Amino acid sequence: MEEMAQTRDARGGSPATPLKNRRAAWKPGGETETRAERKLGGKAEAMPHAALGICFLMLLPMGARAVIVDRIAISAGDKIITESEIDLRIRLTAFQNREKPDFSLASRRRAAQQLIDQKLIEREMDVGHYPRLDVIGRKALLTDYEKTGYKSDPVSLAKALAVYGLTPEDLGDDLGRQSDLLTFLNLRFRPAVQVTDQDIQKYFDENVLKSAGKTLQQAQAGALNQMRAEIEQKLTGDRADKELDLWLQDQRKRTKIEYLEKELETK
Repeated sequence: MEEMAQTRDARGGSPATPLKNRRAAWKPGGETETRAERKLGGKAEAMPHAALGICFLMLLPMGARAVIVDRIAISAGDKIITESEIDLRIRLTAFQNREKPDFSLASRRRAAQQLIDQKLIEREMDVGHYPRLDVIGRKALLTDYEKTGYKSDPVSLAKALAVYGLTPEDLGDDLGRQSDLLTFLNLRFRPAVQVTDQDIQKYFDENVLKSAGKTLQQAQAGALNQMRAEIEQKLTGDRADKELDLWLQDQRKRTKIEYLEKELETK
């Protein structure tokens, strides 16, 4: 397969034209893509060309002279997953779990599988025109996160994110994706889930009464009606999650998934 790469402006701009037949790993700070390879000196007739080339480079905007190459790691149908996305997924998960980022091969494989599922869901949401959270909604989620964990102090949140190499925009986008996933789950799978009275009674008997002492069972038996809505919601959520897992397994079988980074493929 023809190798693919996706370029981005060093200043974080929009994606540039894909490069073909070139694969260079992304590095923080990037490496100058366009270089003046000739050395000054040599034959006299070469001097004007070298001088013109250097002048031309000096006149170019910085974005045109320095390009960061972000290598594609996986393709899933018409969606792609880049090396930087895997790195970002690891950092975001570590930050939200308050853990140290783990960039081992096993961790990168887990992140890659999460991103494949994410791309499959995004594709289905595109096709089905499912509603997504807008910019205002994402900012509201970020504000709530900031209020809950950082006492509404944006500076403290930004500093905490910076330790993980993240920005508030990175976190806001991820919170938005999580919200979109819940929307997809609720609209696509929850309506088909059926929870009967027998299901609720069985869960109550096995998870509430069974864990209580014999002296408390009789007293707790009357709590079923109070807990009915909570139990129904939990059973519905669990079954919707299961349906999503089955759907993802089916989508993976139907979708051509190619690992350009072979080591990321799970056996």
